[in-house]
Amino acid sequence: MKFNIISVVCLLFFGAANAQKTKIINDTLSYARKFETNKEKYIGKPFSLLLKDMALMQPTKAKSDIREDIDNPLPGTIFIFSDKDINSEKEVTMAIKWKADTAPTTPLEFFEQEHNYRFTANEKNFLEKKIVKDIAVYRR
Repeated sequence: MKFNIISVVCLLFFGAANAQKTKIINDTLSYARKFETNKEKYIGKPFSLLLKDMALMQPTKAKSDIREDIDNPLPGTIFIFSDKDINSEKEVTMAIKWKADTAPTTPLEFFEQEHNYRFTANEKNFLEKKIVKDIAVYRR
């Protein structure tokens, strides 16, 4: 009898923990989609405006698409909102396309490698002046 009660309590606890985890993921997706829905507010503006409006939850990881195109070396960056690996599946992802510019990307490449794609103050400072061209939110 004692074993059955402990088993039931354990099952209820783990079931509640999994339900809470799913709720957090769904809330993150809804939260991020608000910015995609209202992307006209951010297109043509510095990324700092979008970051400022993300008061409840900031990205935790970022990975930029760095190319050897001198006219547009940084076409976009993806952001995730968890501490999982940047390439993890089923993560809520916000993809930002940047307005083309010729600014060097060497510091960003260094920061991403040094910080293992964590979205630190260095990455934030580098990207905050970039102009948003488009926003897409999805779950990989």
